[in-house]
Amino acid sequence: MDLDARPYRAFVAIAEERSFSRAAERLHVSQPALSAQIREFERRLGFALFARTSRTVELTAQGRMFLGNARRLVAETEVAQTAARAIGANQLTVGAAPQTVTIPERMALLERFAAMRPDIPLRVTNRSDARHLAELARREIELAVVIEPVVGGAVSYSPLDPLGPLTGELERLVIRQRSIRLLVPREDKLSRLAVLPARALRGRGIATIDRTHGIALTEALSAAVQAEGGTLIRPPERNALAVERHGALTRTLAVTLGWYGSEHLNGLGPVVARPVEGWTLATALTLLRARGEMSPGTAAFWETAEGFAAGLTPETPKTGMPQKKMPVRGRTGSWA
Repeated sequence: MDLDARPYRAFVAIAEERSFSRAAERLHVSQPALSAQIREFERRLGFALFARTSRTVELTAQGRMFLGNARRLVAETEVAQTAARAIGANQLTVGAAPQTVTIPERMALLERFAAMRPDIPLRVTNRSDARHLAELARREIELAVVIEPVVGGAVSYSPLDPLGPLTGELERLVIRQRSIRLLVPREDKLSRLAVLPARALRGRGIATIDRTHGIALTEALSAAVQAEGGTLIRPPERNALAVERHGALTRTLAVTLGWYGSEHLNGLGPVVARPVEGWTLATALTLLRARGEMSPGTAAFWETAEGFAAGLTPETPKTGMPQKKMPVRGRTGSWA
């Protein structure tokens, strides 16, 4: 079996260059060798790929029909070669969505593993949670770090949530859980309270997240707000970061998942984060893996994550370095 798909690569190169000589240069082969390879490929296919003249190289009708298939095969071959190299090098691939980059626990976990196991090459891919879960199910990646909805004390998905069925066949390790709170403008009288009474939401507008954070979570959150007479505000963007910024900008109450700190609010008015009495809604930073046989790298990372999760303090993740209590900053955009 030709793992390099050489005849397909040759065909695609000639089709794109419209020249045997330029394609030969691109592929680092001699023109006679390339011509012989294409003649043999056409013989095996049973039809001509190119109509040759002394000056031009044009695709035949059959060649045009076949080009898309050839390009797909070349692309799939490259993916397979990358996977083979990763397996041969014992490389571990972990998926983590871009929005998790600023989460201290996520960064500390990956850095701890890299420091503890330099013998295992680590690669982190930054795609959406849905993409990572699909890749996990197909075993194209070994692990994924995601933010999952927690309702009633347990990770919970609505039957309508597209991510629910994908996570059902995966094994999970909860690294840390954070309760959903409200961001309150510093000048609002509610900011003086350590815990917001649920009745304090009556008549108040509250900017909230959308269903990308979990249908079960957003529906439970909406019900909790409306049960107390609050009004849901739907900002132009409703991802967690955008909702927090909208609240700070418009000086309204806003939902916060509690993962992203306050740096992204610098330049906006000061806010504080407060829990709401009776709310049991939360999100969890979770490590997911496919069930069944694991590579040595996957097992090592999972073991590291178990120790990491067990060693987390209530306020800060352990990173192998002494922890210092961070002061509450009074500058614009910070919260306590």
